[in-house]
Amino acid sequence: MFTTKEVAEKLNVTVRRVNALIASGDLQAEKFGNAWMIDERSVSTRLEQPIPSGRPKMGEKNPRMLSSYVLMNRNHAVLTFTYNRRTHETANVTPCEGVDWKPFGTGLIETSPNRYDLATWISSRAIPALRPRLPLALRSPEVTDASDLMLSSWGLNLSDQYWFKPLDTQADWHELNYFENEYEKAFGEALLDGAKRAHIAGYTPDTATPGMLAKAWMRIDGIDCLVKGGLGNENREPYNEVLATKLLSRLLDQGEYVAYTLVERHGRAFSACPTMSTAETEFIPAADVLTAFGITQGRDVHCGYLDAGATLGISDISEQLDKMIVADHIMANFDRHTHNFGLIRDVESRGAYRVAPLFDNGCGFYSRATTVELETRPYVWEAHPFRMYPSQQLELVGSLQWFDPACLDGFMDDIATILGQNPNLDNRFIEMAQQQTAQRIAQVTHTAAERNALFGGF
Repeated sequence: MFTTKEVAEKLNVTVRRVNALIASGDLQAEKFGNAWMIDERSVSTRLEQPIPSGRPKMGEKNPRMLSSYVLMNRNHAVLTFTYNRRTHETANVTPCEGVDWKPFGTGLIETSPNRYDLATWISSRAIPALRPRLPLALRSPEVTDASDLMLSSWGLNLSDQYWFKPLDTQADWHELNYFENEYEKAFGEALLDGAKRAHIAGYTPDTATPGMLAKAWMRIDGIDCLVKGGLGNENREPYNEVLATKLLSRLLDQGEYVAYTLVERHGRAFSACPTMSTAETEFIPAADVLTAFGITQGRDVHCGYLDAGATLGISDISEQLDKMIVADHIMANFDRHTHNFGLIRDVESRGAYRVAPLFDNGCGFYSRATTVELETRPYVWEAHPFRMYPSQQLELVGSLQWFDPACLDGFMDDIATILGQNPNLDNRFIEMAQQQTAQRIAQVTHTAAERNALFGGF
């Protein structure tokens, strides 16, 4: 290890320049107190590098920050590109023979992928920077951030078949993908509950699984399941997921929702659900559909999404969105963002589009409210994704002939049973949750009566 002064002398630069090289990642260093100590190998590597001439590629002075990849869908080469690990920008995007398998989120559906949308799409596959325990995983000279971490596992996950193959590398999707092959559990367990891990990341889908809550993929009884935790000591989200499953099983048909169960790890409850994708199908987030069809904030996202679904041949897109809106209204779900609903399609045919089953409902059922707040007034939340106010979003629903109020008889007992399993919730909170949910159901029932007066009875 060298001091900054020693490195400045060896490289014939100023100490200020050495600090800049540390900040940019050109020199690997560790901080001890207020002083940096630089790794000898990175100094030697710097000395051995030829002095570049001309304008730096992508404006990047450190060529080690640039990597070239082939974006793959299964074994279809979609496009090649250069990726800047420091800025997360892409360049030199060149379509390959398999460009028809391009991701929806990389540009308009009728055009070639563009580098701006591609960069955004890549970033959306990585773990968010604020994920609990993520900093522990980034203590490695080879990995500087979550995108690096994702690319270190080639971007493979259990939601779709896209992956990043380093240029000039020979690899076969069938030998790598997590649907057909085993994957390592240590990294996911470390992110999930702080379990001790043997090494940094390895071969795991967890590096390409976004979302803010602690989560990990586990193979339970031969089925790939996403195990997810909750926030803080009250840990409400896992119980809310199970309660949402009870609600959806009453409202929807089987296959229109993902079922969650409770699992226990080290004395704490987690929710678990099976993956909704297979080796032959993939999930397309609504955000990517909006990108592909050019539906921006200036347009009515609800109408635009309906039009996109119709263009893709999804005959029941309107009813399925209505069901999502109604379910979210009853559970007061404030987190229906455009990455936790979407479509499923068959990979090879790039067709047979259908609405993905509803999932990720942990932010429903007053997950951020206190007992006092629920006692004081009706619960207020900001609706998503189509309107800000819940009443306005509910007004988007068309015919409610599919809705039968009788199917919710006994749901108040489900609330008491499931939320009662959470040792951190008192009986008064559960009672208020029942009262507020009953009000939501009454609102939907009233809306259904109005709609059915126009479209026909129950």
